[in-house]
Amino acid sequence: MSGAFKTTALAIAVAVALPVSAHAVTCSNDGANFQQWKRDFTAEYGGRYKASTMKKFNAVNYNTSVIKSDRNNKAKFKGTFESFYERRSRGVAPLAAKKYKTYKRYFDKAEKQFGVPAELILAIWGLETAFGRYSGNIPILEATATLAYDCRRSESLFFPELLAALTVIDNGYADLYSARGAFHGEIGQTQFLPSRFLQGAIDYDGGGVDVFRSPADVIGSTSKWFAANGWQAGGDYQQGSANYRVIMKWNAADNYQMTIPRLAAEIRKRIK
Repeated sequence: MSGAFKTTALAIAVAVALPVSAHAVTCSNDGANFQQWKRDFTAEYGGRYKASTMKKFNAVNYNTSVIKSDRNNKAKFKGTFESFYERRSRGVAPLAAKKYKTYKRYFDKAEKQFGVPAELILAIWGLETAFGRYSGNIPILEATATLAYDCRRSESLFFPELLAALTVIDNGYADLYSARGAFHGEIGQTQFLPSRFLQGAIDYDGGGVDVFRSPADVIGSTSKWFAANGWQAGGDYQQGSANYRVIMKWNAADNYQMTIPRLAAEIRKRIK
């Protein structure tokens, strides 16, 4: 990655994290006003982006499946930790060991550069998409715009993510209009939200940044994100540690947070 890209990505990541409560675009809890909302958004923010980017934005539709999934999101993480862990981690560790063997050179490179151990990246990669097998089939920009329009978490999360998604498109990093992901606008095989993609994306195999198809870029970019968020090389990552607090930034659900280090420890036994 060039120095210019690093500087730009950092500046953008900071910018999209700033409060946006002063905007004049009004959210809503159903799709009735979505087209007007897009016109209002374009009037206020369209000047920040290329005309080609805004053309993609103006072509997106309100996605009722995205809203339904968001409303039921908490249910996916309910139950005891043990039941959640058993359900989500089943079969991950053996496959992780195979992935480690195949891509060891990139895991070694990432751990040397960013201090993030292979087992942590393998745990997240396996939990998020079963190592790229199930990345989702929802148009990413459409999902992000729908959630930015919806009032439930617009101000706190998804309006800034929409600005980040448009920046990703604007700078040619990925065409999130056509690219597919999960129900919350996640990008790639470890499911970056757009602002996280801008913060972590790195080309690890010389082919340009591609966290959809390049395992090397998945490994490098995820590792870079953790390092940028305070990961301490060589430190413990179980509950109560400084590194566990970084894991908490990755996902807000308690059961998911606890699953990552436990699964990582299981994977470590197989690869070290």
